[in-house]
Amino acid sequence: TVAPTTTNPILPQVDAMLNQLVEANQFSGSVLIAQAGQVLVSKGYGLADQAQNLPNTPQTKFRLGSLTKQFTAVAILMLQAQGALDVQDPICNYLPDCPPAWQTITIHHLLTHTAGLPSFTDFTDYEASKQLPTTPEQTISRFQDKPLDFEPGEGWNYSNSGYIVLGSIIEQASGQPYADFLQTHFFTPLGMTSTGYEDDASQLAIGYANGATVADVIDMSIPFAAGGLYATVEDLYLWDQALATEKLLPQALLDAMFTPWAAIPESNGLHYGYGWLVGEQFGHQV
Repeated sequence: TVAPTTTNPILPQVDAMLNQLVEANQFSGSVLIAQAGQVLVSKGYGLADQAQNLPNTPQTKFRLGSLTKQFTAVAILMLQAQGALDVQDPICNYLPDCPPAWQTITIHHLLTHTAGLPSFTDFTDYEASKQLPTTPEQTISRFQDKPLDFEPGEGWNYSNSGYIVLGSIIEQASGQPYADFLQTHFFTPLGMTSTGYEDDASQLAIGYANGATVADVIDMSIPFAAGGLYATVEDLYLWDQALATEKLLPQALLDAMFTPWAAIPESNGLHYGYGWLVGEQFGHQV
């Protein structure tokens, strides 16, 4: 943990606030706060495993859930930089057995949740099936014959289905499994040694519902490119630093990723870029 100094008064304040939340059973996790390249806070709070009394630390590995989507988006844009695809391409260029209703959907539509694909995580059978290992093709087969929620480009609806399809496109365009592409192009070069596509849950923080009940298990082959990654706060800081440079993508593609492409209804002015929420809050760009 970074010691507080005259230029770093933030740690005691953060510490007091988070310890209060931990005691009230409202927070458990790890926190890293950096400013201008200096880490001001890097600390764990609460327990990663209540049964074994293991504390959270800056090295604790957590499931990232939908933060996975930003990695998927960067992978797509990296493939564009390599000339393997373009975000304006129809997705059917990369999908065998593409349904007729998908002919006008582009990669851009998937990235921005404007394709109209119904999100399979909202289906009535999702709860019953979320613990069963599955392939991306099997997941896609669950929604490929369903009617679209709206014409591509005509609306906005957060869709995990769209990001499953993006994972499949990454595999088709790169010739590599999704997990291997990310490992080769992101995690290894950036030194993100505690990040990956989940294949061994035993090393990760346990998820809890209501603070104490172990949360339902979801087999990570289901969320795939929409939610299958894990990382530590320290590794996410390396990722964040890389995205402030052209280490992964040329500036034009970084700018495209953070462009507010699609307005999000009832969000107080937030938009969706490629894999990111973007907008203004409290007078700051977020």
